[in-house]
Formats: sequence, C-alpha cells, structure tokens
Amino acid sequence: MVLVDGHVHMHECFSVPGVFDAAAANFAAGARTLRSEGGYDAVLCLVESDKESFLDGVRTGRLGRVWRGQHGFWEIEPNSEPETLAVRCGSTRLNVIAGRQLVTRERLEVLALGTTAPLRDGEPMEATLAAVRDVGAAAVLPWGVGKWLGARGAVVARVLADPAWRDVFLGDNGNRLELGPDPKHFTAARRAGRRVLPGSDPLPLPGEEARVGAYGFAVDVALDPLRPAAALLAVLKSAAPFAAFGRRERLTRFVGNQLALQRRSSGRRG
Repeated sequence: MVLVDGHVHMHECFSVPGVFDAAAANFAAGARTLRSEGGYDAVLCLVESDKESFLDGVRTGRLGRVWRGQHGFWEIEPNSEPETLAVRCGSTRLNVIAGRQLVTRERLEVLALGTTAPLRDGEPMEATLAAVRDVGAAAVLPWGVGKWLGARGAVVARVLADPAWRDVFLGDNGNRLELGPDPKHFTAARRAGRRVLPGSDPLPLPGEEARVGAYGFAVDVALDPLRPAAALLAVLKSAAPFAAFGRRERLTRFVGNQLALQRRSSGRRG
C-alpha cells in the first residue's frame, strides 16, 4: 500500500526534522485506520512556489543533509530520480516527491506533481495546464478558502467540462472544515469519474508542520523504491481505487488559522 499526502509545503517557519517526524507519525496513524497489515510506502508530494526552495536547499547543503528527529537521525537515501528526495530514520522511509505550485492569470492555483521543471506563474489556466502536461507532471486544481467562487469558480467548472482536460485532478485540502459540505465542483468531478486527491496543505504558521501526512489518500500498490515519482505518476493515471485517510480541520482551529493568516498578511503590508 502507498500512503500519499498530495499537497505539502516546507515553509520557512517549519523545522525540517519536525516535518519528517510528524509525517511518519501521521502516516502510521493513517495506516492503522486503514488496517494496513502488510506495511506501506509513504509519499509527500512537495509543491513549491517560486518563493520556496527546500529541495534546492537540501541539494546544496544549505539546509543540511542529516537531521536529528525525535526517534533518531533522518538521513538521505540514494535513488534514481532527480524528482525524489528519499529520507530514512530507522525503519521509516519517506519519499518526498518534487512539484510546483503555480498561480494562473485568473489567480487560481495549479499543482504540478512529480516535476522539477521550471514552470511559469501568471499564464492563463489552459496554458498552465498544457505546460504541466508537457513536462509529464500530474496537474491538480486544489481547493482553497474562497478561491472557487464567482468568476474563478466558473474557470474551474470550464476545465471540468472540457474533455481535453480529463487528466486534470481536483485537490481536497486538510484545512477545509471537517463538517462542511463538499464543494459543488467535487461532486461534479466525482460524478464524472474524475478523482479528488486529498492533501494536508499546511499553512505558513508555526506548528502547522504537525499536519503533514495527516490528510491524504491510499492506493493498494507498491512503489519502485528507486523510482517512486515515476511509479506514483503511473498510479495516478491508472484505475486503481483510492481511499482517503485522516481528518480535515475542526471549526475552532479553522477560525483561529484564518485569523492568524489575516494578522500575518496585515503585518507584511504594514
């Protein structure tokens, strides 16, 4: 079985070993919930904006190459892909798969999973999706608070209705209210047989690294340990059934996080 967090950020306020420790613990909890008795592979789909450079920081040594975690040292393991950073602590192995978070001209986000290719922000939605497809990545339209309403929601609906973009996924978000109704676009996508990929999407706030690996999806396949990114992309294109695991946000924390983000944004403008 493969457990995947489909939307991960390594924000500057996060501790690197803290992210890995949290992911390991949350994936283990998810495996118990799914009653996975045969072991599992763990994947973090890292999506970096043009202001984020975690993978580059690791590869240049700026962020280190060994990190002291709660249960020992996290160390890099070799693999055959530039798109993958594999780390291990004891018997626990995490595959961090590279990707990009892009912002289109319509101010909508597009995730490109499984690529280190340079991709441009600010392009129209269809041009962005075409660029992601051209580099062999998986394109995901992730839900965000208030981002799928009005004219922007109409853009998402347009993509869903266009057969040319049948390979585009929607992305659910661990910051979405746990008891809230599903967005109408999720309902339409599922009716059309289109997949919705869950991910934690930790916010750029201290302590949010604890959510990495806490919301995601599982697929009953095995990954090639030397080429996990290629294997994951093949799984996403297959008809293998997915099972979601983990929880979205409770009301009190959701409200607290939104207020903290507003204060953070106001402080930057000031």
